[in-house]
Amino acid sequence: MLDLRVDPSISPSQLYAFYQRNNICEAGYTMERAAVVLAHPSIIVAAFDGEQLVAIARAVTDGLAAAIMEFSIDLRFQGITPHANGSLVEADPEGVGARLGKLLLDELARREIDFISAYVVENSEEPFYKALGFRHNAGHAVYMIDKRPY
Repeated sequence: MLDLRVDPSISPSQLYAFYQRNNICEAGYTMERAAVVLAHPSIIVAAFDGEQLVAIARAVTDGLAAAIMEFSIDLRFQGITPHANGSLVEADPEGVGARLGKLLLDELARREIDFISAYVVENSEEPFYKALGFRHNAGHAVYMIDKRPY
């Protein structure tokens, strides 16, 4: 039975081990650089198997709107997926992502956040996010600068 928590205490080593174990791109940073996210998000929800971090979702908010910055699930809970990357939620046969997503969305609703956005990888994550209630925002395009080390 997994333990889901809002704003849990996560150590840099727990987070970095999770990234490395699941082929998540933040593993391309050093542990110290990857762990900087623990000091800055507005909301973190996570799932633990004992003390091992097995899923994490982070959102930042200004009090009215929120952006989901990360939704990652341990590959062992996703089964066989085309990309084998924990930062792509391609499958959720055990419902870990659904439970974590509901907890995150419930917490955002409790904080009266009315607009929630997420960057979704096309042809991969749409079914998962649609199951949580997200929909494509027609007419909007994503622009970015990406200087990550991977």
